[in-house]
Amino acid sequence: MEKRDVVIIGGGPAGRVIVHSLHAQKAGRSVALIKNEEINVNRCAIPYGIPESEPIEKFVVSNKLVTDFGADLIVDEVVEIDPSKREVYTQAGEIYVYNDLILATGSRPLIPPIPGVESGPITPVRTLGNLSRLREYAAKNRKAVIIGGGYIGIELAVVLREMGLEVSIVEMLPKVLLATTEPEFIGQVEKTLTENGLELLTNRKVVEFAARNGGGVDVLLDGGDSISADFAVLSVGVVPNIELATQAGLKTSRLGIQTDQYMRTSEDHIYAAGDCVEKISFITGEPTRGEFGTNAVFMANVVAQNILGKKKIFPGVINASATSVYDWSLGAAGLTEKMAQESGINTVTGYSEVLDKYPMMKGVTPIRTKLVFDRNTGRLVGGSVLQKGDGAAQNADFISFAIQMKATLEDLLTCQYATHPELAAKPSDNTYMFAAKDALARK
Repeated sequence: MEKRDVVIIGGGPAGRVIVHSLHAQKAGRSVALIKNEEINVNRCAIPYGIPESEPIEKFVVSNKLVTDFGADLIVDEVVEIDPSKREVYTQAGEIYVYNDLILATGSRPLIPPIPGVESGPITPVRTLGNLSRLREYAAKNRKAVIIGGGYIGIELAVVLREMGLEVSIVEMLPKVLLATTEPEFIGQVEKTLTENGLELLTNRKVVEFAARNGGGVDVLLDGGDSISADFAVLSVGVVPNIELATQAGLKTSRLGIQTDQYMRTSEDHIYAAGDCVEKISFITGEPTRGEFGTNAVFMANVVAQNILGKKKIFPGVINASATSVYDWSLGAAGLTEKMAQESGINTVTGYSEVLDKYPMMKGVTPIRTKLVFDRNTGRLVGGSVLQKGDGAAQNADFISFAIQMKATLEDLLTCQYATHPELAAKPSDNTYMFAAKDALARK
């Protein structure tokens, strides 16, 4: 039996950030981090690690990010927690006594209950083993099917296509990226994908996988169609790892471990952060999804402060996000118009399309912006950007911060901004101000 002031279960971004925060503040706490993977991979970067021209070592997370920051690293599987004794039990038979425990157990890939899903060359996208398998499949084969048209699915498809493979994307919704992206922007994304040779099969469901003799897999779709491929990739979402929390009697839901605004669970001295937690929307105050590494970091920082007695509140997730599709980038934060309406918000939206540089400059391209406001209060509740190049993430950051500061339509009409012939739109053409003006005209 060993005792630590802080025990963290999970080696993802939430666990590592708590280690770093406690170390940076010279907290003087003894810390142990227990994880069940010898080596973690940077999950968001998996699509970009598939080409064998890139060393796989670039895409792993060094264990020094734990051990160099004053924590003991234990590679083991936690099998039980006893909150009454403040004890953690591992598969190797060890017992760790804690003063504060953090569950940062993350999530796992959703494996849909489709016949044949466990047979043939089919892989999810999550671990170093998954990345190794994808590298092997892509290097030896010619045809891939991606199940799921979200961020990761699209990024995988683009990388595999750039490697010379034939790629089909099967998405059960009417369009790709609908969970994060405004419909007005998806048309351009889908056009770009098809122009680059990707096959989009939207509004279609996979009903069966059948391993082929000699290798490969047949993907059977509703309606009787099928796709013959060398391998298939599952990218249809994740499931929070709440089994330890449930076994320990903590309150949970299908969205994760329930916490209060201080990230405390229903048991004293147990906190939770990251994908395993039920998120609360900053905008609506209701439970929501939000399995982004950034959310894990934000929650982890709050946990570390509260362990140190500083009473820090986590205000909820805004879900700022970004991705790229060939030479386009997309960014979003807050609620889409559809999400806002489904949450009962009376919306008014504004759209703008301005040039990203002065019109006489070389390489000028449009920035398209959609902002969603609460018609009754004027508050910004969401926004999306589509543009050429890699600037959409910064635009998503601005929208996210404006939401966090509870900015209104009037605030955006009067915000002050920079301009430069090569770096920004001409002085009169700020994309947010134009979108706000459009919303004002519709109000």
